Amino acid sequence: MKRNNIFLLISIVFFLLYIFIIYSTYSENKSYLLANTKNNQIKLVHAYKEKFDERLSGLKRIVETMGKNLIKKDRQKDFEIIKETLTNAMNSGIGFKSVYIAYPDNYTISGRPEWFYTKDYIATQRPWYLAAIKKGKTTISKPYFGSPGYEDKIYISIVSPVYNDKGELLAVMASDLELESVQKELSELFPLEKAFAFLMTNDAKVITKSNKLGIDFKNSELKEFLSFLTKEKIGDKVLNLDKKKYLFTYDSLENSDWLFVSVLEEKEIYKNLNNQLFMNLLASLVLFILGFGTIVFMSITQKKLYEKHLLLGHFAKSPTWGVLLTDKIGNIIFINQVFENIFNLKRKSLYGKSLDSIVHHIKCPKKQGEEISCFEDIKERFLEMKTYTLEKNGKTYRVQITPLLNKYQKELEGAIITVNDVTHEKELEKKEIEHEQLLIQNSKMAALGEMVSAISHQWRQPLSTLLMLISNTEDMIEKQNFEKANNYLDRSRNNIELMNETINAFRNFYKEDFGKAKFDLVTIINEIILISSPQMTMNGIELEFTYDKKESYLSTGYPSYIKQVLINLIGNAKDELSNILKEEPLFEASIKINLSKEDQTFFISVEDNGKGISKENKEKIFQPFFTTKAEQGTGTGLYLCKLLIENKMNGKFTLSNYSNPTRFMIEIGEF
Repeated sequence: MKRNNIFLLISIVFFLLYIFIIYSTYSENKSYLLANTKNNQIKLVHAYKEKFDERLSGLKRIVETMGKNLIKKDRQKDFEIIKETLTNAMNSGIGFKSVYIAYPDNYTISGRPEWFYTKDYIATQRPWYLAAIKKGKTTISKPYFGSPGYEDKIYISIVSPVYNDKGELLAVMASDLELESVQKELSELFPLEKAFAFLMTNDAKVITKSNKLGIDFKNSELKEFLSFLTKEKIGDKVLNLDKKKYLFTYDSLENSDWLFVSVLEEKEIYKNLNNQLFMNLLASLVLFILGFGTIVFMSITQKKLYEKHLLLGHFAKSPTWGVLLTDKIGNIIFINQVFENIFNLKRKSLYGKSLDSIVHHIKCPKKQGEEISCFEDIKERFLEMKTYTLEKNGKTYRVQITPLLNKYQKELEGAIITVNDVTHEKELEKKEIEHEQLLIQNSKMAALGEMVSAISHQWRQPLSTLLMLISNTEDMIEKQNFEKANNYLDRSRNNIELMNETINAFRNFYKEDFGKAKFDLVTIINEIILISSPQMTMNGIELEFTYDKKESYLSTGYPSYIKQVLINLIGNAKDELSNILKEEPLFEASIKINLSKEDQTFFISVEDNGKGISKENKEKIFQPFFTTKAEQGTGTGLYLCKLLIENKMNGKFTLSNYSNPTRFMIEIGEF
């Protein structure tokens, strides 16, 4: 244990030293990476700026050349030539949305085929014309909305004023670029995933942007920062904005007073470095955890081995359990004093002897027709654990024989036999069984009371009818009308048979079931209905039984238990529906019994259209002594139903629907 602690301490020291080295190199690398990124970003911006400058310079040259050539043409005589030249420039694919030439008297010729000059068009007041006059040379205008008919678009214009030798203005040549196309061109020109570029005028107005980082250009702090950039013209600055750092790199365009600006989020600069730091820390943490885990595992394993050894010692010395241990060939290697006392064995007399020598003491079960030693049985079925009870000296013991296998579960390494006194447990089990039997008998007697009450109602009408028929028979005999007398006798006989059928159903229910028997579920249910129907009719309750007559419903079990459960369920439903009928006499009360079969399982459902069972009670109704009938209920009915079906019939008894309708389901097997 001390060696493990020293090794753990050394591991922690090395781990902390490694973390210190990683962070030291990380800080140095971070400073170097920032300086290097700034330098690269300046070079990148300069390169992209030159590309954009080259693009603008090419467009300017085209505009200047067209202006010098077209001014030589007579605008009246050569109108068609001028317009065709302007139209060809528009369609040349270099990006011009419109190309036109305007004269000081506002007369304008446009390359758009559908556009012709009208006097209400004042070219000399258009933003592009004013920008050309102000600069006095080829320049780029600020963004502006298009002329009437094109107001939905924003344009910038490359304009070139044309002068004569005396410096007099002859015309202004202009070509329009749609701002959206310039923005797209800028995005394609600067395609970095986590950065973007934009153009800005010398008064800090953003011309166009492909804002991949979602920066708010309306932010006052950002506007002030951009104004500062216009004064320096070239360089790089870092701005803290909304808790994020951004690196702005900028350079001025040669062909205009605009700035080309790129933006890069600072965390992207350190992304790879941070990932490397994370991987280094993760690797060191994994190695530390593995080392620490190995030490902890070794420590825990040693502790568990010690605890198991200690536990085995306590178990072997248990004052209540007898313990015997054998090796792989069946020789006894350990036996405790409790085991020796239970079987009256001489102290330590069996060490080294075969388990076979005490088979007669523990009465190990043998195979039928074979005299076989206990250990041979263990070797043949080494994957099985045997448990059985043994009566000795007026006490009951539980004997458990457990094969001991190696870790691959393929070879027998020995066996352990434990013996413990379960006399008290057996007595409790016996009392519990007696208690269950008493509850079942009490429930049966209550059901008998229900049946006796039902039979009294069943017999009342047939007895009255029988007396009347006998009296009529006597009259017919006196009148020598023997044909009618025979008719009255036949009707009397039918009434007696009905009463006999009722008594037989009662007798079948009353007699004890001492063993399983084969019975027809349809017959069982019909007997219950025969007895219960008069009482239901008297209470205004419809009792219905449905089943598939083509199916066979023969089952094996205890028929009286099924009858007892059905009488209980029908009785509960009758009580509930009777209470409703007292309050609502016109209520159509009904109890439905359905019998079905699926594979080798029978399903008996009993449902009623009463008020149902509340959600809070549906989990409690199967608990013993729980009742919703106050002093009128015992709380054992549904508990016993579940006990009889599940414990005695190996079936299932559930509440499948607690309301609308209330339905109980009985599931029992065919065998």
